[in-house]
Amino acid sequence: MRIFSLIFLLSLSCSYGFSQERNIESSVLAKNIFAQLKLKQGDVNEELYVEKVLPNMKSQTVMVIPKYRKNEPDGYGNYYLELDAYIIITDNTNGKILYKYYEENAWTSDASRLSSITINTGLFNLNSETRAFGINVSYQGSSQPNPNHHTDLSLFVKSNQSLKKVLSNYTTETFGGEWDMKCVGEFEQVSSTIIVDKKRKTKNFNDLIIKDKITKTINTPVNDDCIEKETVSSKTLRLKFNGTEYK
Repeated sequence: MRIFSLIFLLSLSCSYGFSQERNIESSVLAKNIFAQLKLKQGDVNEELYVEKVLPNMKSQTVMVIPKYRKNEPDGYGNYYLELDAYIIITDNTNGKILYKYYEENAWTSDASRLSSITINTGLFNLNSETRAFGINVSYQGSSQPNPNHHTDLSLFVKSNQSLKKVLSNYTTETFGGEWDMKCVGEFEQVSSTIIVDKKRKTKNFNDLIIKDKITKTINTPVNDDCIEKETVSSKTLRLKFNGTEYK
């Protein structure tokens, strides 16, 4: 049945990053960067660490370093995590940190488990001189009767020797609902596509057009079958840069 396939695919999407990315085991830069930041490898959540070469600047690598702030068992076989975020751009040749962003307690993993962090190097050209990159953070709920998943996107640009967050935790994918574990249930999925509007600028940055595809599904039992009824709608909105971030 389709709903089982959808839940399975969402679970897979939370477990795997993009193929171009490298984890901590395959990194040749991580130990050097940790030393510059005065971090021990045990301070870092290795499962969520990720790095990726910038396609438009192949001599530089983006690194996302989730540093443990809290790492406590929750009594149910899982862990409650609070993570500080180090987002780094480093020189691939000498391993020097070129740009840095740091945020205390940036991410929390609890009943809604932080399942993956990926680096999004899409064509986020905010003006003729500025290209942003994104960090996708995905969360997976643990309830089978109430399955849920969501992904948040933040965008960053280079600014002097630091990185500036210009879009903060914008939800680009959600899935949730409730069912009886057999058939009866209602679900909603919202998938957002971000389009850079090169024809309209605000505060010198191109506007962002958000196109949402909203899919609602209702399952009902009919005789010995489970019938699925799906309705699809759409919504469009515009985000403008206010001089600090997109709102």
